[in-house]
Amino acid sequence: MSSLDRQTSSPGLQGLASELGPGLVALVGGSGPFRSQILEQLAVRLTEGDERLATLVAGHGLAEPAKAWRRVVRVLAQCYGLDGVDTELLALQDGRREKGGEVTDPSVGTLRARVHQLRRLPEAVRTKEREIRGLRADEAEVSGDMEVAKMDWLRERQDAETNLLAYRDRARELKLRLQQLEEGGFETACPTCDRLLGERFASVVTGLREEWESVVQDGSWWKRRRQQLDFKPSHLQELEGRAILLQAAIERHAEELERLRARLPELAEAEDTLLALGSTGASSARESSARPRNRGQPHDENKERRRRTLEALRERLIGDAEHSLAARAGRYLNRLTGGGVLGIGLTADGEPTVVRDEGSRRPNSDEEVAAYLFALRLALIDLGADHRIAFEEVLLGDTFDRLEPEMRIRAAGLLRSLLSRVPKILLFCRGDVLEAIPESFDWIVDLAVDRTGAPRTAIKRSGVGKLRVH
Repeated sequence: MSSLDRQTSSPGLQGLASELGPGLVALVGGSGPFRSQILEQLAVRLTEGDERLATLVAGHGLAEPAKAWRRVVRVLAQCYGLDGVDTELLALQDGRREKGGEVTDPSVGTLRARVHQLRRLPEAVRTKEREIRGLRADEAEVSGDMEVAKMDWLRERQDAETNLLAYRDRARELKLRLQQLEEGGFETACPTCDRLLGERFASVVTGLREEWESVVQDGSWWKRRRQQLDFKPSHLQELEGRAILLQAAIERHAEELERLRARLPELAEAEDTLLALGSTGASSARESSARPRNRGQPHDENKERRRRTLEALRERLIGDAEHSLAARAGRYLNRLTGGGVLGIGLTADGEPTVVRDEGSRRPNSDEEVAAYLFALRLALIDLGADHRIAFEEVLLGDTFDRLEPEMRIRAAGLLRSLLSRVPKILLFCRGDVLEAIPESFDWIVDLAVDRTGAPRTAIKRSGVGKLRVH
């Protein structure tokens, strides 16, 4: 039985992770730029600029079969230790270049150096994000102090204005009474008891004049105080200056962060190209080592042996990743297509193929490509968990919507089977899937925009309900 037992509203995507429990989460609604914006925001939150996590957790870069295959193979090979091997090969290459030795394949060597340089980008992105978070925390603290200081200043100025007006009114009243007494003389009636002042006239006038002078003096002090408070206090001006500097620093760091993020695809492309050239580079290395060398040519036999060993290890790591990926993705694709696809293969030039009863061929229709990419993504998540890559959430984009209707039902079942390895799976889907299998989802998030254009979320609890009879 399907049940909707909780519904909450959230102003945006910031609190989405805390409000959602574990399970399969359906993200419904939104289209076009709005949906892409939400997908990008969630991907940034989950991956924090890490290009490898962007592939593993958010699926970035998995857009076409051949590119997706190379990307996933490379990520898996990196899980096996490919980065360390490439780093050592680069060090050996730099050592040979410094000694004037020949470089086996200049293109591969240059690409390795570029990849090594670009691999600093994810850490630079994370560092910059930490700096921005620190600056924003400082800005929030300074803004709070500034608001308190401003309220104190406004309150003091209002108090000075109120006291100044009160003293002016009192001085005006006393001056009027003095004028009345001086005009009436000894025959003036006492303002308190209405009796003639007589001989008490002089003392009453003196007392009123002293009081008036005191009020005028105090009023002058409040006037000077009011004039002083027309200008902001120095500590408030200092806080406002710090706030402006922090805002400028945040904007500057945000621009630098965007430039760093814009370069992250360069790292992915360079690593993919290096993977594609790896086998060529290894073959060239073997041919170069097999050629006889001149006696006068400088050559370190131990380093050459080490280089050949590393090249062989690199090939083996890539081969193991390809074998594991083909087996696991083929199994998922077989279940996704209901047995229509037997497995996944590769052509001689490294292009992925789908294996059917009638033979192997490249996926060509939109539905076949979507099924291939979806199976590849499930295999990547599954194999990543095998290698103890801990992550709490994964995000699946629009590949699911391009599947055939029957495949979507099977895909939801496959995603539920992965919940034992990934606590939370965020899936963009459409309402027809929810109508068909509402019990497959634990949470439903309706996406919309408010009047200002900011994203809003409405969270509903779904899944299989329990009925108790008392």
